[in-house]
Amino acid sequence: MKPTNLKYPKSHKGGRLNPGIKIDSIIYGDVGIIANQPAIIKSSHLLSAELAIKRVLKKEGDIHFRIFPHTPVTKKPSEVRMGKGKGSVSHYVAKVQKGSVILEIKSNMLTKALSALSVAKSKLPLSTTLVTKGSS
Repeated sequence: MKPTNLKYPKSHKGGRLNPGIKIDSIIYGDVGIIANQPAIIKSSHLLSAELAIKRVLKKEGDIHFRIFPHTPVTKKPSEVRMGKGKGSVSHYVAKVQKGSVILEIKSNMLTKALSALSVAKSKLPLSTTLVTKGSS
């Protein structure tokens, strides 16, 4: 996952992990994962969570990601001297606020969706909770 068109390919790191918009209610699905702490999630973590969900669901539900990795992270190669500008883009990250929904699943089988989300929960680098649509 990465953005297709960026006006400027490199950006500043930014300050606190408080983006302006907090997504805290389930809209598209029946069950979802909510972050318990602010964190930075790599696009590779989101892809591995999506793959784990698809393995469990087997085409019996829809996955809706509520976050997207827009922020590029740069890295200079190892053993390079100081200076000579900023490094090239290494990966993309998404900044997640505490209490925001990371992803949702819409499925007819609620128990299968909850088991898929519990597998995806282990792939993410932060503590999360599972939430159903009525309990948020």
